[in-house]
Order: sequence, then structure tokens, then C-alpha cells
Amino acid sequence: MSRAKIEVFTSPTCPHCPAAKRVAEELSAERNDVKVVETSTYSSKGQKRAKSLEVRSVPTIFVTSNEYNGRIGHVGIPSKDSLNKMINIALSYEDWPNQNKESLVSRLVQKLNIKIKI
Repeated sequence: MSRAKIEVFTSPTCPHCPAAKRVAEELSAERNDVKVVETSTYSSKGQKRAKSLEVRSVPTIFVTSNEYNGRIGHVGIPSKDSLNKMINIALSYEDWPNQNKESLVSRLVQKLNIKIKI
């Protein structure tokens, strides 16, 4: 079975970080396909990791898994429902909601009623 990793970037001076970490840990306790890792930006190792991922503020959460090619991120305290959805997307249980794959140009062409001949 695949597992999702929730990485929570925190700082000891951040008043919002404990709440973000708590949401992640609650989901980890409810689901057996989730692992939570806390990365403190207070340590030099955590600072290097945050810099490599372009983390600019805390709390920042990334959800990854082997099932999803990429990283799903959230800045701030996520709701339990939104973090659960991020995990499901990372594990390929759900798709991204409202994915509009139509390009901006094709939407403009349609809206402006432009005829294109190729």
C-alpha cells in the first residue's frame, strides 16, 4: 500500500504552526496511509530544506507520495477536509477538482467568436 508523506515546515516562534501540525497529526492517527514529518526552519538542516523547496513562510505543508508526480502544497493552517483531499489526490484516490484544461487562447477565441483558418 502506498503512503503519503505530510511535511510540515514550522518555526518555534510561529503561533500558527502548532495548529497546522495538529491537523496533520490528527489525520495521520485516523488514516494508516499517512506519515507526518515536521521540519523546523530553526535548524540549519531545516533551513536548507526550506530554501530548496522555496518555503517563504510557516506553516507550510507539502503532501507527496509515490503515486503522484509532484508536491501538493499549502501555506497556513489547512482545514482537515482540505488536507484530507490533498492526501487523496497525492495517493491518486481523487483528481484535482475543477480542472479546466482549455487554454486561455481557446477560451478567448470562443468568447470573442473569432474564426481561425489553418
